[in-house]
Amino acid sequence: MPETESLTFAALDGIAFAAARGRLGALPEYVAGDLGPLVEMIQLSRTGLLPSPSSAPWLRLNGTEALLHAAVGSERWASPHGSGSGFLRCDVLQTEPTRWTTFKLEAHKAALAAGFPSQAVARLMGAMGEIADNVLEHSESPATGFVMFAGRSGSFEFVIADDGIGALASLRSNSEYAHLIDEGDALQCALTDGESRFGKAAQRGTGFSTLFRSLVNMTASLRFRSGDHALDMRGRSPTLVNAHVARKPRAAGFMVGVHCEAPKGSQ
Repeated sequence: MPETESLTFAALDGIAFAAARGRLGALPEYVAGDLGPLVEMIQLSRTGLLPSPSSAPWLRLNGTEALLHAAVGSERWASPHGSGSGFLRCDVLQTEPTRWTTFKLEAHKAALAAGFPSQAVARLMGAMGEIADNVLEHSESPATGFVMFAGRSGSFEFVIADDGIGALASLRSNSEYAHLIDEGDALQCALTDGESRFGKAAQRGTGFSTLFRSLVNMTASLRFRSGDHALDMRGRSPTLVNAHVARKPRAAGFMVGVHCEAPKGSQ
């Protein structure tokens, strides 16, 4: 009987490259774990390269069915109280602010239950809100944007994605960024403090610096995905200094995945 493998970003990269070359063939059984690879698989399915997670016969969803159904459908869904996970569409920030507040409180509780100190949780919630705001301001398709979170013993993860225009097209809408060559350049630029489609003079583009500040003294893995590039960073207090940018098979829209580990001894 073949062994079951976890669906990690590295595994998903291999599957996507094989599909892009027409050499996918038979796959071992994969099991869902972190939310990030599942959401990126949704983004890849929107280009037609891979099936959606719920349609892949080689993927065991492992309790993520409700979250994924919400992400690929048109419904708005939040986790039952105390379940430790949730989903909400980004346009709720504007249309139903009370619901967004409730969602953040659920995420806050999940992170606390996972073993994170209250100050660290408050910083993470601020960063999650800033990045969700970016969907409204930059994607040109806010109705497609969504936020997911999951808290487990010792870890907390949130993922924000949309089916919008991506980092390169967003930045190039301002002539200041006409020099950007590809999505890899655009990702590095978008993650730099003060850079946004509104231009440097607007003094905007601070959402991702808020994220990096929230991760100071915290061990985390981050994945940013736009078009045919991904930017990854991991380690303690991750920043752009230790980022790795690589070309990938094209995915739809823009995605941010943040996976944090709770400090040892705090659980």
